[in-house]
Amino acid sequence: MAKPFPCPGKCVYCPGSPGAPKSYTVESPAVLRARSCDFDAGRQVEIRLKALAEMGHAQDKIELIVMGGTFLSYPYDYQYQFVRDCYDALNGIPSGSLEAARKSNEKAAHRCVGLCIETRPDFCGEEEIRRMLDFGTTRVELGVQTLDDEVHRLTRRGHGVAEVITATRLLRDYGFKVHYHWMPGLPGSTPEHDLELSRKLFEDERFRPDGLKLYPTLVVEGSELENWYRDNRYRPYDVEEMIDLLIAIKTLIPKYVRVSRLMRDIPTKFIIAGSKDLALRGTIRKKMRQAGLQCNCIRCREYGHRLRDGWQVGRPGPTRLDYETWGAKEIFLSYEDANETLFGLLRLRINEGRAMVRELHIFGPEVALGERVEGAAQHQGFGEGLLRRAEGIAREEFGSHELMVLSGVGAREYYRSLGYVLRGAYMVKELQAI
Repeated sequence: MAKPFPCPGKCVYCPGSPGAPKSYTVESPAVLRARSCDFDAGRQVEIRLKALAEMGHAQDKIELIVMGGTFLSYPYDYQYQFVRDCYDALNGIPSGSLEAARKSNEKAAHRCVGLCIETRPDFCGEEEIRRMLDFGTTRVELGVQTLDDEVHRLTRRGHGVAEVITATRLLRDYGFKVHYHWMPGLPGSTPEHDLELSRKLFEDERFRPDGLKLYPTLVVEGSELENWYRDNRYRPYDVEEMIDLLIAIKTLIPKYVRVSRLMRDIPTKFIIAGSKDLALRGTIRKKMRQAGLQCNCIRCREYGHRLRDGWQVGRPGPTRLDYETWGAKEIFLSYEDANETLFGLLRLRINEGRAMVRELHIFGPEVALGERVEGAAQHQGFGEGLLRRAEGIAREEFGSHELMVLSGVGAREYYRSLGYVLRGAYMVKELQAI
């Protein structure tokens, strides 16, 4: 978590506290960890690695998520030093530059296989993207919140839907995974309107994100919305109304989308009004099961989660789903069993013959680098199989001469083993005509 800096946004729903970045409370778990070491990035990484070790987790494949206010609006020197400190902590040695730190991480004991940055759509232009490529970023979470310009104006968001469309297109064209933060229940909306906008998310090719964080609007202590609530200018949806809406949204989710969170990680003592159920995902899953409803999102279909929940898991086979996004075709390749249990996926983007892999992910219990575990999905050749299929599709169907992959710094050695070479921020393989 980055240290607090002034935020370019004036959103009425964000809490403000001198001891936490904008939109977080001083007692949010990540803030507490960051405050314990004065927001030092390297120390935070070390603390997390130690915690993972104590819980018995493998620590060779790491995803870093840079949290805080709008990180890309912070001073440039701070951004570069912060990310470099994260890599140095993973590497266990100091470096002379961010470039050197990235290079060291390619073969480090703790390899960064994914790096995520949260930002606003109006801080996600070409300049910010160049910086994110420098950092080794692979996923970007955009604070979209809604697709209604009037709601954005009312809540003083500071940008509109046009910026969401532009940022989404740019990010995909550069190969990033694109996740949205989505906030049902904002001032000026209704449950019916929220559901209509959620349909638009997936029906309109200008959006169609790869992932979603569903954050029901909460009245949080220290926000302007708290004043609106106390003045009877705003009322959140009642709990059952919000649950019904979230269930309806979950039933809309396409197979290529991952719902990675459902509820902000805000201690209940800071929630003035709105849902206080921090286990809301479990509550909704139970109600959906009782109603005979099934969410088809990636997270709900992952091999490891289904194994944990007692599903009968069968033999996986290759599947393919094509869909259009603004300016390009997306091809979602996967290995699934007859019940659509997901073992692995690959996102291939084709833009005027230019082929790019935006994600390659194998699911199930984590297996350490170089090891095999009986029954585990990882290290069974699924990743290589998906890549070979992507190479074939790019070459034979679209006439592409090369395949580019925006991979995590720590995954570069894996791609090298399959014939890819580093070119700038991308791993690239020339595709030979058959």
